[in-house]
Amino acid sequence: MADELSFSVSGDDSQRRAFRAKVPGLQVAVPAKQAAYDVVDLSAMGLAFRDDTKSFKENTIITFDLHLNGKVFLAELTARVMRVLANGIIGCNFEGNDHRKEARLDKLVLEVQKRLIALRKKARE
Repeated sequence: MADELSFSVSGDDSQRRAFRAKVPGLQVAVPAKQAAYDVVDLSAMGLAFRDDTKSFKENTIITFDLHLNGKVFLAELTARVMRVLANGIIGCNFEGNDHRKEARLDKLVLEVQKRLIALRKKARE
Protein backbone atom coordinates (compact mmCIF):
# COMPACT_ATOMS: atom_id res chain seq x y z
CA MET A 1 0.00 0.00 0.00
CA ALA A 2 1.52 3.33 -1.07
CA ASP A 3 0.81 6.51 0.87
CA GLU A 4 0.22 9.70 -1.07
CA LEU A 5 3.01 12.20 -0.56
CA SER A 6 2.55 15.93 -0.96
CA PHE A 7 4.37 19.03 0.17
CA SER A 8 4.45 22.77 -0.27
CA VAL A 9 7.00 25.46 0.34
CA SER A 10 5.90 28.76 1.79
CA GLY A 11 6.69 31.70 -0.40
CA ASP A 12 6.38 29.68 -3.62
CA ASP A 13 5.22 31.68 -6.61
CA SER A 14 2.24 29.71 -7.86
CA GLN A 15 2.98 30.83 -11.43
CA ARG A 16 6.35 29.06 -11.44
CA ARG A 17 6.37 25.36 -12.21
CA ALA A 18 10.10 24.96 -12.87
CA PHE A 19 13.49 26.43 -11.96
CA ARG A 20 14.27 29.47 -14.10
CA ALA A 21 17.83 30.16 -15.16
CA LYS A 22 19.52 33.16 -16.71
CA VAL A 23 21.83 31.94 -19.48
CA PRO A 24 24.27 34.55 -20.83
CA GLY A 25 24.52 34.51 -24.61
CA LEU A 26 21.17 32.76 -25.16
CA GLN A 27 18.92 34.12 -27.89
CA VAL A 28 15.66 33.21 -29.60
CA ALA A 29 15.90 33.55 -33.39
CA VAL A 30 12.43 33.78 -34.95
CA PRO A 31 12.61 33.23 -38.72
CA ALA A 32 9.07 34.59 -39.28
CA LYS A 33 10.15 37.92 -37.77
CA GLN A 34 13.68 37.79 -39.22
CA ALA A 35 14.93 38.81 -35.79
CA ALA A 36 16.71 37.49 -32.70
CA TYR A 37 15.82 38.36 -29.11
CA ASP A 38 17.79 38.07 -25.88
CA VAL A 39 16.45 35.40 -23.53
CA VAL A 40 15.70 36.80 -20.07
CA ASP A 41 15.25 33.40 -18.42
CA LEU A 42 14.84 29.76 -19.35
CA SER A 43 13.24 26.76 -17.69
CA ALA A 44 12.40 23.23 -18.78
CA MET A 45 8.80 24.45 -19.23
CA GLY A 46 9.37 27.66 -21.19
CA LEU A 47 11.29 30.88 -21.56
CA ALA A 48 10.99 34.63 -21.50
CA PHE A 49 12.65 37.03 -23.90
CA ARG A 50 12.70 40.76 -24.49
CA ASP A 51 10.97 42.28 -27.52
CA ASP A 52 10.93 46.05 -27.23
CA THR A 53 8.72 46.31 -30.34
CA LYS A 54 6.03 44.18 -28.63
CA SER A 55 5.24 42.49 -31.94
CA PHE A 56 4.09 39.19 -30.39
CA LYS A 57 0.50 38.42 -29.43
CA GLU A 58 -0.71 36.26 -26.55
CA ASN A 59 -1.90 32.72 -27.30
CA THR A 60 -0.01 32.42 -30.58
CA ILE A 61 2.38 29.60 -31.43
CA ILE A 62 5.88 30.62 -32.50
CA THR A 63 8.64 28.55 -34.06
CA PHE A 64 12.21 29.57 -33.32
CA ASP A 65 15.80 28.46 -33.03
CA LEU A 66 17.64 28.72 -29.74
CA HIS A 67 21.14 30.18 -30.18
CA LEU A 68 23.86 29.94 -27.55
CA ASN A 69 26.81 32.31 -28.06
CA GLY A 70 25.87 32.84 -31.71
CA LYS A 71 25.54 29.13 -32.59
CA VAL A 72 22.37 27.09 -33.02
CA PHE A 73 21.83 25.07 -29.85
CA LEU A 74 18.36 23.75 -30.78
CA ALA A 75 16.50 24.29 -34.04
CA GLU A 76 12.79 24.52 -34.74
CA LEU A 77 11.41 24.69 -31.22
CA THR A 78 7.78 25.65 -30.74
CA ALA A 79 6.18 27.56 -27.90
CA ARG A 80 2.92 29.32 -27.07
CA VAL A 81 3.09 33.00 -26.14
CA MET A 82 1.45 33.16 -22.72
CA ARG A 83 2.19 36.75 -21.68
CA VAL A 84 3.16 40.00 -23.34
CA LEU A 85 4.17 42.42 -20.60
CA ALA A 86 4.26 46.21 -20.87
CA ASN A 87 8.05 46.21 -20.33
CA GLY A 88 8.58 44.11 -23.49
CA ILE A 89 9.00 40.73 -21.79
CA ILE A 90 7.39 37.88 -23.75
CA GLY A 91 6.64 34.77 -21.67
CA CYS A 92 6.28 31.45 -23.52
CA ASN A 93 5.53 27.81 -22.67
CA PHE A 94 7.15 25.12 -24.80
CA GLU A 95 4.64 23.07 -26.80
CA GLY A 96 4.84 20.21 -29.27
CA ASN A 97 8.58 19.58 -29.09
CA ASP A 98 9.92 16.04 -29.36
CA HIS A 99 11.60 14.22 -26.47
CA ARG A 100 15.10 14.81 -27.86
CA LYS A 101 14.61 18.59 -27.84
CA GLU A 102 13.05 18.49 -24.37
CA ALA A 103 16.01 16.46 -23.09
CA ARG A 104 18.50 19.00 -24.47
CA LEU A 105 16.58 21.84 -22.83
CA ASP A 106 16.51 19.94 -19.53
CA LYS A 107 20.27 19.35 -19.78
CA LEU A 108 20.98 23.05 -20.41
CA VAL A 109 18.89 24.12 -17.41
CA LEU A 110 20.52 21.43 -15.24
CA GLU A 111 24.01 22.59 -16.23
CA VAL A 112 23.13 26.17 -15.28
CA GLN A 113 21.76 24.94 -11.93
CA LYS A 114 25.00 23.01 -11.27
CA ARG A 115 27.11 26.07 -12.02
CA LEU A 116 25.01 28.26 -9.72
CA ILE A 117 25.32 25.72 -6.91
CA ALA A 118 29.09 25.53 -7.41
CA LEU A 119 29.39 29.34 -7.39
CA ARG A 120 27.31 29.63 -4.20
CA LYS A 121 29.37 26.92 -2.53
CA LYS A 122 32.61 28.61 -3.51
CA ALA A 123 31.35 31.98 -2.23
CA ARG A 124 30.60 30.44 1.18
CA GLU A 125 34.13 29.00 1.52
